[in-house]
Amino acid sequence: MQCAESNRPLRLALTAFAVLCIAICSDKAAHAQEPPLTIPAGAPPPADPNAIMFHDWFLYPSIDAFAGLSNNYFLSPTSKVSGLALGASPAVTAEWTNGIHTTTLFGTYDHVQYLNDREATADDGEATFTQRYAPLRDLSFTFIGDYTHRTLAFGLINAIPSPTVTTATTTLPSGNLVLPNGTIVSPSGQVVGQNVPVPTTSPQALVNPYDQFTGTAKVQKYFGDGVWTLGASVQRTDYEEQASALDNFTAATFTEDGSFWIGPLFYLYSSGAFSLHDGTGPDADTTAYRAVGGIGTREVDSLRASVYLGNQGSDTPGSGTMGGGVFGGSLGYYPMANLTIRGTVDLTINKAPQTAASSTLALNIPVASPLQVPISSSSKVFTAALTPEYRIAPQWTLTGLFSYQRVEFEGSTELQEAWVGDATLRFDIRRDLTLSWEYQYAGVVSNQPLSSAARNLFLMRGSYRF
Repeated sequence: MQCAESNRPLRLALTAFAVLCIAICSDKAAHAQEPPLTIPAGAPPPADPNAIMFHDWFLYPSIDAFAGLSNNYFLSPTSKVSGLALGASPAVTAEWTNGIHTTTLFGTYDHVQYLNDREATADDGEATFTQRYAPLRDLSFTFIGDYTHRTLAFGLINAIPSPTVTTATTTLPSGNLVLPNGTIVSPSGQVVGQNVPVPTTSPQALVNPYDQFTGTAKVQKYFGDGVWTLGASVQRTDYEEQASALDNFTAATFTEDGSFWIGPLFYLYSSGAFSLHDGTGPDADTTAYRAVGGIGTREVDSLRASVYLGNQGSDTPGSGTMGGGVFGGSLGYYPMANLTIRGTVDLTINKAPQTAASSTLALNIPVASPLQVPISSSSKVFTAALTPEYRIAPQWTLTGLFSYQRVEFEGSTELQEAWVGDATLRFDIRRDLTLSWEYQYAGVVSNQPLSSAARNLFLMRGSYRF
C-alpha cells in the first residue's frame, strides 16, 4: 500500500476539502433567509430546497463513513488481506445553471485503513468538471474533464474503457429530475424519492496506484419518438509500478447509443463502441469494438423485456483478429409499486488465433463479475444476474444482487465459474442522513491451481448530505 509521504497530495486535498465544508456551512447559515435562486423562463425547475446556496451555485456536500469486516478484501487466491477496515469519503458537488448552460464541479477523497498486521491503507481521489450546453430542450452538448487516482488496479484492463460517470442533474424518462445528491424531484420541485445504488462487485485487485486523466465530449438529440447520443473520449492512464504486467497507455473511444419507438408497444435500440489502445506493451495499437442492436417492449402486465444480438472483436498487431457474437436480454417484473425484480443474461463468444500473444486487455462484459477474460483467449462467457429491490417502507429499502458467470476456454480443459450474492438494507433516517448494512459473498472457482478464491464481506455505512 502507499506510504504516508506518497499520500501527501491527497492528504492536503482532504484538508482543503474540510476547510471548504466549514466555509459552506457558514455560508448556508448566513443565507438561510435568502429567497431561492430565480430560474429564467424555460429553464429547469429549482433544485433541492435543501441544497446549500453559494451565490448562484447549488452545493451538495456529503460525507460517507463505513466499517467493514472481511476474510479476503481483494479476492486474492494467496495473499489475503482480512480483518477490520475503516473508511471515510467526503465529497462535494457544485452546480450552476441558467437553463442553457450548466456547469458542474465534483470532488471526492476516499481513505480506507485496513486494521490488520499489515496496517495497509488506500487513498483515492477524483475531480470532475462537466459543462453542458443545451440550446434547445431536445439538443444538448456535454464536455467532461476527469482526474482519478486509485490505489488498487485490476489484473486486466477493459479493452473498451468505461465512460466517466458524472454527478450532474439528470432527467429520468418520467420527467423527474435526479439531483447530484441522489434526491429525485418532480418537475414542480417536489421530492418524490431517493436513488438507491445497485450493489456491485469488482474483479480480483492488486496494489498498483495509478493516475487517470479523461476528456469526453458527447451530443444528445431527442426526437419525437426516440433519442440518439454520440460520444468521444480520450483517456490516459499512468501506473506507479512499472514492474507489473500493466503498462501506461492512452485509449481513444467513440460511442453511439440510440433508441426509437416503432409503435405503442415496441422500440428498437442500438449501442456501439470502438476504442484504440495505444501503449508501449504487447497491446500497443490494439483496436476493439462491441456493437449490439435489439428490440424492447413497454411495460405490459407488470413485465418489460428486451433482447439483443451483435458482435465484438479486437485486433492486435502480431496477434491477429479476435472476436465473435454477442447475445443477451433482460426481463423486468413490477408486481407492486414497491417491488422490482430485474434479470439479465449475456453470452459473449470470442475466437482468437492459437498464436495470439497473451494480452492484458479484457473482454467487455455488461454484468458486474469478479472474473476477467483476456481478449487473447478463445472463450465463451455466460453471465446471468438478478437484481431485486423492495421498498419495505418509505424509509426502508432492501436491494440485492445475485449473479453467476461461467467461462469456458476453447481447446483447453480450463473452466472458471464465479458466484456473487449481495444484500443491502438501507434506512433513510432523514432526507440528509442514511444508514445501510450490507453482506456480500463473492467466490471464484477454477480447475487451475492457485486460481480459486472466496470473500465474505460485511459493511455498515453512514451517509450525511449537508
